[in-house]
Amino acid sequence: MNNFFKKILVVATIAIMVGAAGPSFAQTIKFGMNAPQGDNPEWNALVAFKNHVEYKTEGKLTVKLFPSAQLGAERACAEQVQQGAIEVCLVDTGALAGFYQDIQVLSIPYLFKSSAHAWAVFKSPFFKDLADNMRKETGIRIMSWGENGFRDFTNNVRPIRTPADLKGLKIRVMESPVFIRFVESFGAAATPMPGSEIIMAAKQGVIDGQENPAQVNYDYNLMDVQKYMSTDEHILGVHAYIINDKFFSGLSDDEKAIVMEAATLAAQIENTAKLAGAKKYIDLIRAKGVEIHMTTMAEKSKFSTVSQEPVLEYLREQVGAELVKSLLETAESYEPALYGN
Repeated sequence: MNNFFKKILVVATIAIMVGAAGPSFAQTIKFGMNAPQGDNPEWNALVAFKNHVEYKTEGKLTVKLFPSAQLGAERACAEQVQQGAIEVCLVDTGALAGFYQDIQVLSIPYLFKSSAHAWAVFKSPFFKDLADNMRKETGIRIMSWGENGFRDFTNNVRPIRTPADLKGLKIRVMESPVFIRFVESFGAAATPMPGSEIIMAAKQGVIDGQENPAQVNYDYNLMDVQKYMSTDEHILGVHAYIINDKFFSGLSDDEKAIVMEAATLAAQIENTAKLAGAKKYIDLIRAKGVEIHMTTMAEKSKFSTVSQEPVLEYLREQVGAELVKSLLETAESYEPALYGN
């Protein structure tokens, strides 16, 4: 082989080695969620996560987003994070109860007085300890907590201004013991069914009403079959930004810090967008002809007095009295700084 061909061979070999080595430096994070792609709080939060990670790591970590449950619904997505098939998911904490029973404690009715109250409590030692315990038991790390919207009552019979107004109403609920006990505490008939059946059930009179966040009520056209809505904000849906802990542990210290920073950023974007968008959805629902009652804190207190204890009784049996007590005391301890009392 003459020198000319030897040089060509060396150059070609180097090119192949560089080409093979280049991509190996990059790791791809697959990030799944239920919400669709578009101008919504969840999608905007995920885009911010992606942009921050890729910018700060200079492309050594890339993020591929999978909206609209492309990687499976929330429970399936969480299972894949646990197994390591997916790196990251955004899920409602209700989807994690099958992995970690103690997370059911977050379903205490009227636990949070407002979004600002919830955001403060998310930063508490209680939430840190809950996440740490879940990581140890499941291999799923919660990077940050976000707001998934307060749930409100709607119905076709009458405005709901007091607990007594719920008596006798047939209310659709999620297929959850917590929600069944909550609705039944008011003397209403809890009717568990999938969300996809709400509209037909309301049209047929199988249910009088249901409960969901305002954004869901509007986006899924539920207000086309309801006359009244009350913003009682009984239970806050809590989002968890979860990552496979083994994958996270394999990152460098810099990459860990960047990923955690991105998750915090994503949660803050989602939180502020959810709260800022509340008026938008209330206005859109009102434009459909729905009568809306804006529930006051004093009115919420009356709903809480009736409904909280039956749910607490169930949760004490499921997760233990100490955990329930700790969360209630934590939430209460953050109120004075927010409300000046």
